[in-house]
Amino acid sequence: MTLIPHANDKSVPTPTELRRQVARATGRLRDTAAHVGRLVEDKTPDPVLAGAFRTATRVRDTAARAGRLTGRSNLDSARAKAGRAATVARAHRTALATAAGVLTAAVIARRSRRARRAKQ
Repeated sequence: MTLIPHANDKSVPTPTELRRQVARATGRLRDTAAHVGRLVEDKTPDPVLAGAFRTATRVRDTAARAGRLTGRSNLDSARAKAGRAATVARAHRTALATAAGVLTAAVIARRSRRARRAKQ
């Protein structure tokens, strides 16, 4: 069993397709960051706005940096790693689903604890 994807494997995108997907994801991240910024501005008291804007700016900068890095780098190694990760994920679906469930439960428990503390 080999973990390196073959050139004929349709499930692994070509470097051009991967760049296109990254460009779309970068655009979506920018749109989401702008949307979150507007929501935060509308619903947050003035003293908290400065921190929220810093966070939104950081998200936009990260999206732009990811787009720039992807545009100028050789994606063959990333393609091989993505293929190996996909193969491992397919082989261990139950373990991944269990881990996702445990993580979700931990997040929900943490949120409920914070909500209870905020009420006190």
